[in-house]
Amino acid sequence: MISENCAYCGDMTDMPFHCNYCKDPFCSEHRLPEEHRCVKLTLIRAKKFGKSQVIRDDSINKENVFKRFFRKFKG
Repeated sequence: MISENCAYCGDMTDMPFHCNYCKDPFCSEHRLPEEHRCVKLTLIRAKKFGKSQVIRDDSINKENVFKRFFRKFKG
């Protein structure tokens, strides 16, 4: 095997792991796509599952969810 530098931290590693998504070499600490913040993985997930966004309604007239919920239990 050929020694390579980790594409994330730059450390020399004798046993590089190649990412299945971006194909770059990584050390054992950064071998998982989540550990090296793999751009390809993010793109694949976005394509497969779509982008989910939180929609917040900060309307002043709306009651707090907890107040509405607990109002039911007031004696």
